[in-house]
Amino acid sequence: MILPAKSYAQRDGYVLIAVLLVIVVLSLSAYQFADSMSAEYRVAYRSMEAAQAKAHAISGVHYAAAALADPNTMANVLGNNPYDNDQAFSNVTIGSSDGARKGGRFALLNITDNGDASTEKFTRKYGVTDEGGKISLNAMMRIDSSGESLHAMLTLLPNMTEELADAIVDWLDDDEDQRASGAEAGAYTEYKPKNGPLSTIDELLLVRGVTPELLYGNDRNRNGIPDPGESNGGDFSRGWSDYLTVYGRELYVDSTGAPRYYVNGTTLAEVNQKIAEAVGQAIADYAIAYRLYTVSSTLIPMPSKTVKGGPAELNAAVQQSLKSSGKAKRTIANSLLTLVNTRVTLPRAPGALPNAPSVIIDSPLNSPEYLKTILPMLLDKLTCKNGYEFNPRINVNTAPQPLLAVLPGVTPEDAAAAVAARANLSPGTAEYATGSWLVTQAGMRPDIFRQIERYITGYTQTYRVQSIGYFGRGGPVARVEAVIDINGGKPRIVYFRDLTELGLGFAPPRQ
Repeated sequence: MILPAKSYAQRDGYVLIAVLLVIVVLSLSAYQFADSMSAEYRVAYRSMEAAQAKAHAISGVHYAAAALADPNTMANVLGNNPYDNDQAFSNVTIGSSDGARKGGRFALLNITDNGDASTEKFTRKYGVTDEGGKISLNAMMRIDSSGESLHAMLTLLPNMTEELADAIVDWLDDDEDQRASGAEAGAYTEYKPKNGPLSTIDELLLVRGVTPELLYGNDRNRNGIPDPGESNGGDFSRGWSDYLTVYGRELYVDSTGAPRYYVNGTTLAEVNQKIAEAVGQAIADYAIAYRLYTVSSTLIPMPSKTVKGGPAELNAAVQQSLKSSGKAKRTIANSLLTLVNTRVTLPRAPGALPNAPSVIIDSPLNSPEYLKTILPMLLDKLTCKNGYEFNPRINVNTAPQPLLAVLPGVTPEDAAAAVAARANLSPGTAEYATGSWLVTQAGMRPDIFRQIERYITGYTQTYRVQSIGYFGRGGPVARVEAVIDINGGKPRIVYFRDLTELGLGFAPPRQ
């Protein structure tokens, strides 16, 4: 018997379609999630590399601090030239150079103002910038609290006006007496002048009339290159920031790092001995005679009934005075060049006849040729001021030409001659450490040098660093800027700023 075929009810495929739709949606969601995770990974990886690039740039700051603070490294590795040193500061590798990016790197760059000596206004070099080659606003106010010296220098800076110079001095001085064109508290509504030292150069932007363009020029990304849109139809410049600072220190040490000897000590026999050891017996005897005996200027005629004596007579008189414990009448004030164009009258020798002529001794430094020979050693080994630190002065070894021209009595021609002469200087010498090369090499008159001596030096211990962090192959680039005080071998970072937001600025020197 044949059974009838079993019948089945027809069913639609909606469930299958629904399942397929769910699978598709889930697949798309999974793809979107995976793509998002890949993007997050790429962002995280890129952020990690950006952080690493910044760390590389910061490594450059610490590398510079270590190199600058170590005298042996400065002399033997940097050759006493940290300002232009490709070998030490270009494309320095951090750790291993293996891997896709070929390791981390950094380079240190400085921007040098060429003055009027080149068609290119600024030169970019691998090295650091001497912060001592600028006018220290705070130090100038300590040197001359009236503000007149600072005002005189400021008025000679590019784009400076009498009103701006007065306003800056009024902001710094410790009184409420407004200068002729200045601005004290009444000129401000939201704040008052600081009437004290600045903490950063940016505080000048609070001074009436000071703009970012005046302070930093039109080099907006701080790279010394006139990039598109920066010139604004005018001259390309970096503003007053290349000439002004609030940082700096200067110690009473000679070119070897040893303390300078204080010539105004009260134990005259010791003073005589120490000066003789440093620069010779002739200067030592005359320095003591200057402090003990009657002094007159060689610019006036010798008195009647006087005769000129020599080194032997001077030495005999000084030694006799030291035995009798003579008390000093005066000090050698402010400068050892005070001894120039002077003479002393020796005391009458025991048993001398009443009508015997007085003996006059001219300063050995009255001779221009001898002065040129002895000046570097004189300024290097001796000091008229007792203490541990100077107010930081302008380092004439590194100051840009326009800044040299603001020194009192210095003409633009003097400044140009100085820049030409210093190209042949040997770092580490007494001439270099004291700035006396202005007289011995650049032909500056001793009287002009004496006029500017309180404002200048050849010493520095504060440097500005612009460090670029990057990778050996591709990847992000970071830029940071710092000011380093080498602090007697224990360096301190006294200022730090991340410049990455200003853009690349420089093409990394990848090799």
